[in-house]
Amino acid sequence: MERVTLLVRNLIVIAMLATILDLLLPPGEMRRWVRMVVGLLITVALVQALTDFVHRRDFALPAVSVAGNPGVVSPDYREFQERYAARALTAYQEGVARQVKALAGLAGLDVTRVEVVCETGEPDYPRLREIRLHLRQAVPALSQEGGPAVRAAGTIADFYNLPRQKVVVTVP
Repeated sequence: MERVTLLVRNLIVIAMLATILDLLLPPGEMRRWVRMVVGLLITVALVQALTDFVHRRDFALPAVSVAGNPGVVSPDYREFQERYAARALTAYQEGVARQVKALAGLAGLDVTRVEVVCETGEPDYPRLREIRLHLRQAVPALSQEGGPAVRAAGTIADFYNLPRQKVVVTVP
């Protein structure tokens, strides 16, 4: 209610100011400009009052209120959250697997399958725990220190900031 009285008071002050200025100015070009400026001031005051009313925090419509309605059941979003978290984890694992397969392909390895093992921590963000590369055929230099499989595993471990022993290369 006090907002309405403030609006009315401001409009009355602007109208009185416009009347006084209109009486003091001689007829002519200047009077038209003063009327236009006063009209703009009144428009700004009305628009400001309207936006204040719309943006009030306690603005509530009684028809929309459901606080006292026992028939309305609030949905349980935990099930949705768990389902979307599982989908996000699967998408993350598939994306990492595609990247690892591409990195291994650049190193000349023929990878049949990539397993990405993740663990979910407290903030519910998956963390890589281990990456397993399954090769189609044995690479001759698999056990050698400088072989392509060892170099690829080292590159993948460095790329994902994992210890080298967490990237496992297996052959059939």
